[in-house]
Amino acid sequence: MRIAVVGAGIVGVSCALYLQRDGHDVTLIDPRAPGTATSFGNAGGIVTGAVVPNSTPGVWHDIPRMLFDRSSAVRMRWRYLPQLAPWLVRFLLAGRQKRVEAIADALQPLVSRAYDAHRELIAQSGADDLVRPVGWLKVYETEAGFAATHYSRQLMSARGVRLDVLGPDEIRQLEPGLAKHYVKGLYEPDSAFVALPHRLVQLHAAQFQRMGGRIAQERVRRVQPIEGSVRLDCELGIRDFAAVVLAAGAWSKELARQIGDRVQLDTERGYHLNIEPGNAGELRRPVVFPERGFVLAPMLDGIRLTSGVEMAGLNARPDFTRIRRLLPAARAALPGLSDRVTREWLGYRPSTPDSLPIIGRSSQCDTVLYAFGHQHLGLTLGPITGRLIAALLAGRQPEFDLTPYRADRF
Repeated sequence: MRIAVVGAGIVGVSCALYLQRDGHDVTLIDPRAPGTATSFGNAGGIVTGAVVPNSTPGVWHDIPRMLFDRSSAVRMRWRYLPQLAPWLVRFLLAGRQKRVEAIADALQPLVSRAYDAHRELIAQSGADDLVRPVGWLKVYETEAGFAATHYSRQLMSARGVRLDVLGPDEIRQLEPGLAKHYVKGLYEPDSAFVALPHRLVQLHAAQFQRMGGRIAQERVRRVQPIEGSVRLDCELGIRDFAAVVLAAGAWSKELARQIGDRVQLDTERGYHLNIEPGNAGELRRPVVFPERGFVLAPMLDGIRLTSGVEMAGLNARPDFTRIRRLLPAARAALPGLSDRVTREWLGYRPSTPDSLPIIGRSSQCDTVLYAFGHQHLGLTLGPITGRLIAALLAGRQPEFDLTPYRADRF
């Protein structure tokens, strides 16, 4: 079957590889080179315990801080608020207790299979050196900060997530280069780390091409189902395919609208700074500092400082003010860290209000499939999404019920 995958991030490339393994003739279409958009700038975590949704009971208390506090880890730009309002209402409704439990149940089968799917593609692409099974670590300066994780820990434990509570000595054993003032840690040993996410996507894309796949570096302007096929109006020409997978991240909303699916999707803009290590001690894995609202990750090209969520859409100008203000806190967390920034970056997380991706067939057309809306978990869930999409197109029974991820659930 001749198939197009629109989007060359980790989700799209994973879909292309799994479809190719089933014997399909696959073309990957994206105006940018593989791995150079949103997949480029994350913290590198394959987080197999990420069952806690972004909206939880009481989140509405944080709305004033998001609007008025420029130092808040989550910010909303006033000008964007009217456009964001429908999404925001559904986000708040998703934070009701029963809904949170249902969302956590729906995230569990995805994230618990995530690393297994990664390993399948890593072995195929020869990317073993990039992926390290070092877990996912959060550290806390205060007992109060740790106590605030009680609800999240309950959700995780109830769904079988392995979670170790660490004291100061255990934190130092895992990360001796960190400052010594952390009193508690949470460690998820079953998670992993990708030391250069965009390089992983590039290696997968190269394997895809070696196996006969084609990459078309152009923009898709329109998706039009026609009898027996799907027509794509691309910048360099019109192409017909037997089926199309939309995996264009934050840009998928408009393409889905052309099919007739009005999905609830918005962008959580995320920032990172790349910092020269300087005289910092060794950092072995990504470390999350929840009380300060940032992550430090030891990438191959430097220490990556990621932070923040900004609700401002796709077109607002970047604002690196807040993440720049975090540099002193980052240097305090990792003594010896240089203050020399070698890159500023902004990316666009494609986020649904209920924290669940959209995976499955269009409600309007069986030959168009959706694979987007992975919010903070794009790197984690890319390969498992590809495996599910391939199963659907082949007519195989999916590994678990995909109803929670359907496009028309909103």
